Amino acid sequence: MDSVCGLDFGTSNTISTIFYEGENIMVPLEEHSKSLPSSVFFPFDSLHTPLYGSIATSTYTNNGYGRYMKSFKRILGTPFFELGTSLRPGANILFHDIIVNYLKFVKNKTEEFTQKETDYVVVGKPVRLSENEKGGASGISQLESILKHVGYKNYSFLEEPIAAAYYHQNKLAKNSLAIVADLGGGTCDFTIVGVDDTKKDFKILATSGISLGGTDIDSQFALNVFFSELGYKTVDKLKGLTLSDTPYRYAADWNKITTSLYTFKTEMLVKKMVGKAKFKEKVEQLQSLIQNKDAHGLLGEIENSKIALSGTDSLAFNSKYIANKDLLVSKNELEEAIESTVSKILNNALECCQLANVNSEDINYLILTGGTSKMPMIKQLFKETFHKASFIEKNSMNSVALGLLHKAKKDWL
Repeated sequence: MDSVCGLDFGTSNTISTIFYEGENIMVPLEEHSKSLPSSVFFPFDSLHTPLYGSIATSTYTNNGYGRYMKSFKRILGTPFFELGTSLRPGANILFHDIIVNYLKFVKNKTEEFTQKETDYVVVGKPVRLSENEKGGASGISQLESILKHVGYKNYSFLEEPIAAAYYHQNKLAKNSLAIVADLGGGTCDFTIVGVDDTKKDFKILATSGISLGGTDIDSQFALNVFFSELGYKTVDKLKGLTLSDTPYRYAADWNKITTSLYTFKTEMLVKKMVGKAKFKEKVEQLQSLIQNKDAHGLLGEIENSKIALSGTDSLAFNSKYIANKDLLVSKNELEEAIESTVSKILNNALECCQLANVNSEDINYLILTGGTSKMPMIKQLFKETFHKASFIEKNSMNSVALGLLHKAKKDWL
């Protein structure tokens, strides 16, 4: 039998699913995990043998000497994709090649497991892969080029919320409406599906998406709660004007750390800010973060505190990157910091309803998938908005990947 695959290449994590010996299986991409963090570490003494996933992150955070990157999927469709980045002076790499090599790692792990070459793969795509939807510079064109260079001979794309709808199809009653919300790290995508009286298939009534997700929530949390410790919104000691927020916005963004923070231009800007700042010692911490290339480490700690606040009302934040060791962070601060981002995400879900000519009270099922859907605040808001809908959350981290496999089997086998 031919080998088919569902590939959920995510901003935060990647999952590969296969139909193997009569079963739907998630490939163990790491020793103790079936998902692979979308992270890479290039050791300076061995740039041609990068590390991927959890081992990339742990090597970096344990003072590994090299270049670390995370959430590089978000580079697709942006001007930075064509520019590439510097791993160290004199050693540059294109983001195209970074993603190709990462997905080759995933493909090789999958084929090691099956002992067969992949004949066909269905790849998940956000509803809006990039702002530039047409032409060779669009995110989808770039992803097609990447898949060809990885070595996939036959492939197709499926919007991620539609994949999740396939996975949950048998749970939906006849003549019902469902909204599927795929709330990921880089995008949040929605689809409204209608099930007919046969239950054999469903009709896609509308799709929508917004280029916001968990990484944007991390950014807002960092800026509004933590970065005042590094001089964010600090004033000029002579003129009383607020200093530039540009380096802080770079430091709060996984991709801009890579593309914009660790540059000579930003270093010079921060050096001038240190000289002007009323609270010089705070801005010096930002300067140290840049000089030691520690911004990924701090943002990782902030992301972990966001996750921890799902289960507690407050926590002590003691970071080696921030001088204040008595920082207490609350769930209320998190929710206030991210309120505007969450509102935009929820409004996009309601826009999807409008596109389908239904309202929130017409929805019979609310299906949430993706890591961002795990946040209590977001889950509660969606439940309140679609308050008449039955709530489905089973396998929320894997439903897209398994739905992509369902489509691959339907197409090929």
